[in-house]
Amino acid sequence: MPTSKPKIYTICVLILLSGMALSLGFYFSLENSNQLKRDKILTNLYGNIHSNIQREIDRNLNSLYALRASYQAYGGWNRQEFGRYASYYTSHINSIQALEWVPAIRLDQRDSFELATQKEGFEGFQIFSRTNGEVVRAEERAVYYPVYFIEPFAGNEAAFGFDPGAFSESRQKAIEQAITTNQAAGSDIITIIQKTNPHNAILVFVPIFSDESNEKLMGLVEGVYLMDKLVDAALIDLDLPSEVNLVISNQNSSGEKLLGTSLSNTGEFSSRESLLSIADQTWVLRLEYLGAVASQVISPFWLLIASLIFTLLIVKVVYDVLTDNQRRLLKHVVELRRKNHDLEQYTYAASHDLQEPLHSIQSLVGLIHQDYNDQIDDIGKTYLHHINEASQRMSELITNLLRYSHIGKTEKQMWTNSNTVLEKVVNNLDADLQKNKGIIQIKTELPIVMAYPASLEQLLHNLIANGLKFQSPNNHPIIEISTKKLKGEVWQFIIKDNGIGFSEEFIGRIFTIFKTLHSRSIYPGSGFGLANCKKIVELHNGKIWAKSKPGSGSTFFFTLNLT
Repeated sequence: MPTSKPKIYTICVLILLSGMALSLGFYFSLENSNQLKRDKILTNLYGNIHSNIQREIDRNLNSLYALRASYQAYGGWNRQEFGRYASYYTSHINSIQALEWVPAIRLDQRDSFELATQKEGFEGFQIFSRTNGEVVRAEERAVYYPVYFIEPFAGNEAAFGFDPGAFSESRQKAIEQAITTNQAAGSDIITIIQKTNPHNAILVFVPIFSDESNEKLMGLVEGVYLMDKLVDAALIDLDLPSEVNLVISNQNSSGEKLLGTSLSNTGEFSSRESLLSIADQTWVLRLEYLGAVASQVISPFWLLIASLIFTLLIVKVVYDVLTDNQRRLLKHVVELRRKNHDLEQYTYAASHDLQEPLHSIQSLVGLIHQDYNDQIDDIGKTYLHHINEASQRMSELITNLLRYSHIGKTEKQMWTNSNTVLEKVVNNLDADLQKNKGIIQIKTELPIVMAYPASLEQLLHNLIANGLKFQSPNNHPIIEISTKKLKGEVWQFIIKDNGIGFSEEFIGRIFTIFKTLHSRSIYPGSGFGLANCKKIVELHNGKIWAKSKPGSGSTFFFTLNLT
């Protein structure tokens, strides 16, 4: 019996609808694939841009630390010596506008200092500032920080004798920050006044003290860095598409832009954003990508025609495409696991390979001390001592970095009694507690949580050990530990100490690797303790933060989920 026309129409409509559905599915699959390609392009591009810019920043800052090391090694400079040392960096790093020596001059030294400089051949020299664009003799202050040695001098003559601290609160704050922390500190954005075309730049200061006690300030090494040239140098080897827009802004100054113009109001685009560390400042790096990945998208009309003609073939093609994508995904997962395993093996091997030359350096220093001790003068012995200390610290940093990368790699999550873990930590710290006459007060019962036991033990150990370590002389540590149930399946742990505390303006950097707030000669450390804590808490999908005031102790909070 022949098929009736209504049935034929029904079958045709069903085939037509099926074909259209498959075609639309294929269309959206192509769109998703394009988005994945865009994301991959942006991720790879952003990773290269971020690492290149941060590397160039560190290269610029290293010039200041190298100048400080040369000052300490030779006990000071004259004008010619400073120019010789500094010219190496200004000639090799294009983003350096100038490197400057800024001595600390007390008010009672000012007149004699200006007179001595004038006798050097600099007639009319004075310590000056600027008011409404006019050069004026700096007002009376307890200490002046005039720009004294400049490399290169040509083109920067207008800065000679200029006291940056007297010019703006931002620069004075940067100077005070550098002196307090004995680390590099930067100003807000400035405009280079010597240039016909203004350049955005920052000033970075590194203090120099007369000895390791950091009590007598000799002055500061100042770097003037042109940020547009710094970024140009970092990106010179990258072939950036024209669709890429790069924005760098100051996180600490209400989003003040240092470079670039945001495209946030120009339509849809993909973006990536993270932080750059410039001395003590944090800058936001934002990459905006307007590009589209070329793909052949069939128009709706021709897609409809194709669905009518090739409906059955489309079903088979879609099936083949999906199964092929699944096979590719499985292959990529296996390959990714293999590469992760290879990366772990490489990290382990690299750490050992890096340790070997450091051990050789330490052994050779020991042999030189043993065999040539009588032939080496005091300066040479000082150099050997610095070499040995630096190699030991490098060895410690490599070990800590390897441990940091392995957090959570060899453990499995399980239900863990926090009380048992804390008891083990307290037993391990018994020697430190007895030595410092410390007391640990457990205010509440600790919960049972789903955790990585060894990592949780390291987390509690680091936070309690910090409370015992960062104490004023002759102060008896008191560590209070408590917990609090939050909404949902979340517990908050609270660890409070009565130590020296710190200013809350530094909270943004204490959880960063290599960052320390205090001189290592007073409070030894590698800068990994709190970074390890942050990584462990994030491994548990929690959060960690702190509250503190100088001289009033610190309180650290972190959260763990029950599930």
